[in-house]
Amino acid sequence: MLNIAIIPGTSRPQALNPQIVAWVEQQLAGNDDVRAEVVDFGSFDLPLLDEVVPAGAKMYTNEHTKAWGAKLEEFDAFIFVTPEYNHSISGSLKNALDFVATEFNHKVAGIVNYGADKGVRAAEHLRHILANYKLAVVRDQTSFSIFTDVADGQFAPTEVSAAPFASMVADIVAWGEALKSVRETAAEEQAA
Repeated sequence: MLNIAIIPGTSRPQALNPQIVAWVEQQLAGNDDVRAEVVDFGSFDLPLLDEVVPAGAKMYTNEHTKAWGAKLEEFDAFIFVTPEYNHSISGSLKNALDFVATEFNHKVAGIVNYGADKGVRAAEHLRHILANYKLAVVRDQTSFSIFTDVADGQFAPTEVSAAPFASMVADIVAWGEALKSVRETAAEEQAA
């Protein structure tokens, strides 16, 4: 079974992100190949990046960083639910990602994005950031428009917009299982 963290992509108090996160969680609930958990970086009280040593060294000094990193270590895969702000991801998501690094190595991710233009630019920026972590991002992504997939402030995905989610998850499971052996080999090499 693959352990998947669903990462909300913003700390902004608003109704849409939690609705889409809940939809993702509901879609995964019926899949016997996965165990999913919402992991909100906002609950870790991360300030603006305050670690002295770059994250790749994993020499964390702050308890909030240690807790955030330890939580991410528990997972094999991630689904990021990101809005598009100013043609990119939110500053709060970027800040949360900057705290850690190796916790993502040799794991897999999928992206659920949304916005006026379906949030595709945020997804593309996020792909570049995640690649730096040796985090494989599957090709298919699920993109929602605030004009066609939201009605009166309520998330109501169209069938067309929601359709890629199933193939995205199938790839996450396949890649996630394969990458488990890559992580085991890397751990053995590091221990030697």
